[in-house]
Amino acid sequence: MIRTYRDYRGDFTETCEVCVIGSGPGGGVVAKELAEKGRDVVLLEEGGYFTAEDWDGRPARGIREMYRGCGTTGTLGNPFISVTLGKCVGGTSTVNSATCFRTPSPVLKKWRDELGLVAMTEDTLAPYFDRVEKIINVTELPWDLLGNNAKIVKRGCDAFGYSCRPLKHNVRSCRGCGTCQFGCQENAKQSVNVTYVPLADGFGARIYANCRAERIVASGGAAVGVEAVTVDPVSGRRTGSVSIRSQAVVVSCGAMITPSFLMRNGLRNRHLGRHLQIHPAGRVVALMDEVVEGWKGVSQGAYIDDFEDEGIMMEGVMVHPSLLLAALPGVGREHKEMAVRYNNLAVFGVMAHDETEGRVLKGFGKKGRGITALYQIRKSDAEKLKRGIAYLSRIFFAAGARRVYTSISKMPVLDSAADAERLLSLRVKPSQIETMAFHPLGTCRMATGPERGPVDPCGESFELKNLYVADAGVIPTSLGVNPQVTIMALSNYIADGINRRLAASPSAHSGRYKPS
Repeated sequence: MIRTYRDYRGDFTETCEVCVIGSGPGGGVVAKELAEKGRDVVLLEEGGYFTAEDWDGRPARGIREMYRGCGTTGTLGNPFISVTLGKCVGGTSTVNSATCFRTPSPVLKKWRDELGLVAMTEDTLAPYFDRVEKIINVTELPWDLLGNNAKIVKRGCDAFGYSCRPLKHNVRSCRGCGTCQFGCQENAKQSVNVTYVPLADGFGARIYANCRAERIVASGGAAVGVEAVTVDPVSGRRTGSVSIRSQAVVVSCGAMITPSFLMRNGLRNRHLGRHLQIHPAGRVVALMDEVVEGWKGVSQGAYIDDFEDEGIMMEGVMVHPSLLLAALPGVGREHKEMAVRYNNLAVFGVMAHDETEGRVLKGFGKKGRGITALYQIRKSDAEKLKRGIAYLSRIFFAAGARRVYTSISKMPVLDSAADAERLLSLRVKPSQIETMAFHPLGTCRMATGPERGPVDPCGESFELKNLYVADAGVIPTSLGVNPQVTIMALSNYIADGINRRLAASPSAHSGRYKPS
């Protein structure tokens, strides 16, 4: 049973072996893996619990109910970069595009060579990737399910000899309804809310949604529990107190939240909150003569990695017209005419394998829960975005585009392939690119010692024993690909380490839900 605010009646206490904070690709995996091994687990999730019955595919409700800050979170810099985060059971996996990549081998080599993380090898991680991919059913979908949007881009790539291939997705019986970012109406997406969290529940974990962790309880230099509150999701009003005593605490709030939470709890490692990387991204929209109906099919269907050596990855993206049209240029009649031709629009995205490093601060507002993140994108990363946008524009014109709309204010509309070539040589400032991101990483990076990071290679804090981090924050560097499967594999790896350490120091303390 996954409890929500409707199930709570005042204050209550719990005693368990492991308290996990956060139910996304990090916490959901840890809770399931430990519960399956017989560990007594309590899982806390600040957001609500939603199922296919709650989803209508419309952005307004999905963003309001399942995104942190109604989708307004981001990094401060020039420009401000939107970084959308899920806040619900399943975390951001519930509202992402179901794209799955393993950690690239060159990235693992960099971790070993430059950071000394010698255990991060393909052989070590392969069983974890295999396990994760089996549970979430990672598969390659046929072109018909990818939709016309992907087929048009492939046509343009074929003209240049580029490879445009289907992305792998964690789905089962997908029919391509295209509403991945607002909850899968088909229940086809095998996100953490429909895989790992129910499995954790089946193995005996107690799961509390609408339950926000406030404080880590420490004693004798070790984490021994969590103080939390239950919250009414509509009013935001606190409805009760929750006191949990445990042998270990796992923080899995994500790379933007975890470091701030740990700082508020007194952790001071100089790397905590630093090394933030986000895969800054832009988009290219093409007006075609043909009917595209890009909303039919998987929202993120195919990818192009021919420019990987330049730090550029291209992936499909198609969103609801209320979001896409609002981002396109033009006003009045001009914009109305574009809206009328929505079914003729094709969209693809570009993201940079970033070198920029930002920082998450302690937070602002009541009890410091507001996100404060700084990220001043380097010119080299902005150049990657510009080149990627120009390359994509060239591909769209080769596919027959009548006009291309970029996310660059200095050259927002291209009318020909020659314009795309001019864009390649144009000098563009970072502030002139409309930039977004979806993959915050690195703010609690695993390291060989406290002089290099806040947690060890098994995710345990160097400052507080029995306190672990298992989320995107432990990933040491930018990946250049979507991080979902990497987060899950590393979290499984961390869960195995926690289980071994608990086995080495067993305790008789465990218990069940005890209302006060």
